[in-house]
This record gives sequence, structure tokens and C-alpha cells, in this order.
Amino acid sequence: MKPQQSLYALAVLALVAGLAACGGGGGSNPVSSIVPPVGATPTPINAPTPSAPTTNASGVVVNDANGSPLAGVPVKLMPWGPCGAVPPAAQITPENDGCPTPLPSPQATTNPQGQFTLNGAPNGHYLLVIGTDSTSATDPVQATVHDNVTLTGGNQTLLAPTLPPVPTITPQPWEINGEYRLATLNPTSETPCFVDWQQERTSNGLPVGSIDEWLLENVRATNTFHQSPNYYNAPWPNNPTGGITTGGEGDSGGLNCQSGVASSFAPGANTYAVNPQTEWFAGQFVIFSAYGGTNNESMQSAEFPIDPRAFADPNVPNWP
Repeated sequence: MKPQQSLYALAVLALVAGLAACGGGGGSNPVSSIVPPVGATPTPINAPTPSAPTTNASGVVVNDANGSPLAGVPVKLMPWGPCGAVPPAAQITPENDGCPTPLPSPQATTNPQGQFTLNGAPNGHYLLVIGTDSTSATDPVQATVHDNVTLTGGNQTLLAPTLPPVPTITPQPWEINGEYRLATLNPTSETPCFVDWQQERTSNGLPVGSIDEWLLENVRATNTFHQSPNYYNAPWPNNPTGGITTGGEGDSGGLNCQSGVASSFAPGANTYAVNPQTEWFAGQFVIFSAYGGTNNESMQSAEFPIDPRAFADPNVPNWP
């Protein structure tokens, strides 16, 4: 026996003797279970645990107006990409846009506490869809979350992103704590914009779309800042485009939302507006007294990006 092997055997025997003196630790293991087999490679103490091939993804959905939990909200996953060739424009829907269709499972519905869990989702990069994704032009009620998520295995909590800052606008606590939220459209200042946009899309032979939560929050914050005496044009700190996307439209002094939406569909005005893969929208038209004056002013702004799974815009941050 070599010297180092003798030392190793003595150390093992000493350990066994010590355990026997202490009562054996609740059992007696044979020495062969302690001594590693000849030629075995010891497992490092801090070896990482192999990742599971699937993820149990959970999160919370609340009302964007007040932070209260929303029950009964559908949640599903759509593969992020790659997006292939699109069908004719008139045939495109949010689930037939050249990008992969939703996974048949897992899908979930939020409980009374606004919680959801997608059990056993294959790991990968997804578009998380929270809400109905409704394309109805006559009854738009609630926005839909379209989020960029990567599932990495095991139990994973999904957290909503914090949107790019808008000067002088302080987000509500539930808009920065990782909870997903859904906003209800204002029937006076927002629903008409959506209806006008849908009508313009239809008249141009394009499919209808849906309201996106991040775009809606961004437009609301932008218009609120426009009403501030401290307003100044972009670039804004950490938000150089003044919005989430460059696919927007805005003007002041208009009469209604339709005037602003229609201008974006004029020939050569906005390539985003007439792209068949521009499926998400948010817009708002407000009348306000600018800078504390007495004259009524108006501000109309809208965001409508090409589906980020199909088009990467180098001028804006990655989609939330």
C-alpha cells in the first residue's frame, strides 16, 4: 500500500471510530459506503443542480387603475419566434401573423388573488399574453399584456418590466413591483382612438389588432407630461425616443382622435401604420389648458409598433 493510501485508510477508520463513540449518528453505515470506489471522481461540494427541462411559471395580475387583483384573466404562452412569411394581409390575425401560434398547454386563468401558474412549460423564449387579446372594434374594454419572457427551468416567478421613464410622471407602486396589470380603456379619450384605428386598418385592407398594455401606459404618461408646464421635447432621460417605439404618431391642436390616426395612414406618412404585422395599438386624445392658460389645447398621441417578434427596431429598447 502506498503511503498516501495508508493515510487515507487511517483517516477513514478514525472517522468511523469517532462516529461509534458518538452513538453512530442514528445508524451504522458500512465502511464501504464511505470510501469512494477506486478511480471515482468526487462531486464538487458546490456543483450546480442540473436545470429542469420545464418551468412552473407564476405571476400576479392586478387592475392598473388601483392595484387590486384581477380574477378570471386568461394567460398563455406564444413562442417568440422566429417569424416566417406572413399570409395575405386580410388573413392575418394575432394568432396567424407568421409567428408561432400559442402553446396548447399550459394555459392558465388567474385566481381570486390575481395569481396564475403555468405548470410544466417547456423552457424557452416566449411572448407571454395576459388578457383576451380582443380585436373587437366595437367594444374595446381592457388592454392585453404582451411580454418578453425566457423560462429557464424549475419554479420561476415572472415579473412585469418597469417601463422607460417619462419626466415628471411617478409610477404607481404596483407598476414597479413586478406585478402585471391590465388597464380599462377610457370611453371618452381612448376608445374612439382604437375604433378609428381599426376602421383605418380595415379600409386599407389590413387586419384588425388589439390594445397593448405597455403602449397604453406609455401613451397615458406621455400625454400627461404634455399637459405639464415642465414639458419639453425628447430626448428624455433614459427614454430618448419619448416612447416605447418609433412607430407612433402625435400632434397637438387637433379636433379629435380621428384626425391624428388618419394622418398616419396617409401615403408615405408612416410605414408602421400600414404594415400588416402592426397588430398592437394604444392611443389617447385629450383636451387640456396648456401651461396654465385659458385656451383649450389638445394632444393626440398613439403607439403602434410592428410585432417585435417579426421586426427588430434598432432605434428603441428591446420590447418589454
